[in-house]
Amino acid sequence: MSKETMSDKFIYPILKHFFQSYLTERNIEKTLSLVTDDIYSLGTGDNEIAVNKEQFAALLKQEIALIPDPIVYRIRDYTEKQLSDGCWECFCNMETSIEQHEDHPVWYCTRFTGTFRLIGGRYLADSLHMSEASSSQENEEFFPLRFISDHSQKMHKQAQRELLDILCEMMPSGIIGGYIEKGFPLYVVNDAMLSMLGYTYDEFVEDTGGMVINSIHEDDMKRVSEHVFQCMETGTEYMIEYRVRKKDKSFMWVHDIGRKIVSDDGRDAIISVLFDISSDIQIRHQLREESSRDSLTGVYNRRGGKALVDYKMKTAQPYAFFMMDIDNFKQINDLYGHRRGDHMLQHVANTLKNTFRQTDVIIRMGGDEFAVLAYPCTDSEAVQAKFHTITEKYLEEARVHCHGIQTSISAGGLFSYTAMPFEELYKISDDILYNVKQTKKGSCIILEKN
Repeated sequence: MSKETMSDKFIYPILKHFFQSYLTERNIEKTLSLVTDDIYSLGTGDNEIAVNKEQFAALLKQEIALIPDPIVYRIRDYTEKQLSDGCWECFCNMETSIEQHEDHPVWYCTRFTGTFRLIGGRYLADSLHMSEASSSQENEEFFPLRFISDHSQKMHKQAQRELLDILCEMMPSGIIGGYIEKGFPLYVVNDAMLSMLGYTYDEFVEDTGGMVINSIHEDDMKRVSEHVFQCMETGTEYMIEYRVRKKDKSFMWVHDIGRKIVSDDGRDAIISVLFDISSDIQIRHQLREESSRDSLTGVYNRRGGKALVDYKMKTAQPYAFFMMDIDNFKQINDLYGHRRGDHMLQHVANTLKNTFRQTDVIIRMGGDEFAVLAYPCTDSEAVQAKFHTITEKYLEEARVHCHGIQTSISAGGLFSYTAMPFEELYKISDDILYNVKQTKKGSCIILEKN
């Protein structure tokens, strides 16, 4: 593709930077800085599989030790699409060649699929899949095999089926196959997959009605089905993460890598290799939750609160948003120490959590400043009533723990039917709060804004 064509590609420069570090510079540390901690990587070799950065680093070290020289690469037929907010997928054909002083270098052709996720303001590689295209592969063949005998044109279907059965038994990961039809009627499943889910074959068929789609979490069914059918319209491979149901009704997160084949009866089907990533997902969710929560109070921090408020603002609903802080909080720290100050902050946060609904958003903005989004909210007077409850409980706590200090809570914000981004809500509410603190500390003003 020309440079002009690539100018509107969002992920392409990021992908080029990754391959420059990896293939051209052969720089392990730089390459590792461009991938997520839970990177998934599947190469063309038998053992080129990594499910985290540590394993990926080991593969890099092994490869670069064997081939330390720079590798020339060319990207062909590049395309990309956005999967969700902060997540992109790209596909291209790759041509690579070890640098040689030759007029006609030998190029090795592969296909590459990658996903990139936004983390800490940077897009990092989240999954990488390199596969080898076989020009000699027949339409009905699944495995790109090379034959020793020149007389052999292709593998007999029965022999190929027997080979597939053997590999299904040998593979430690789950293998499941379905026809590319509505509901994905079951084509094949190996014992490892059944063991992962806790089923016998007959139990699995009975529980799913012989439909692979029925083994998937109901919240993921539509997303998985649409993704697979879309990929099959434009190619022969896909990658996706989702939840599958176990016999005990619990769910297991899997990373699914699938490929299109033609079955014995001439119908289009998919063979998928599934890796159990439940523990990785749990750690990922835990880290995401920790990064969005204030460690002292347990409410959302500014980063997590902003993301949730902006998400809720995508749907039009009446709401109330207000800022609040503790009056004369510095005197509490100065007279009684920071431990007493922390106690009062925790008291305010717990009162907010007990007063507002679980669907509302409570944020510690920093220091003694909090923000609350009551959403949906059709009555600003109800918010005023809740504020009075919070104030009374705070004053009771202050009389016990902050004797001798004139402290209270001030609040200011808006009631509106018009969706606004977090930063605009914050600015408007902060200005109202400032006026409250200048004119009448210990009170709450909620203004209606169009």
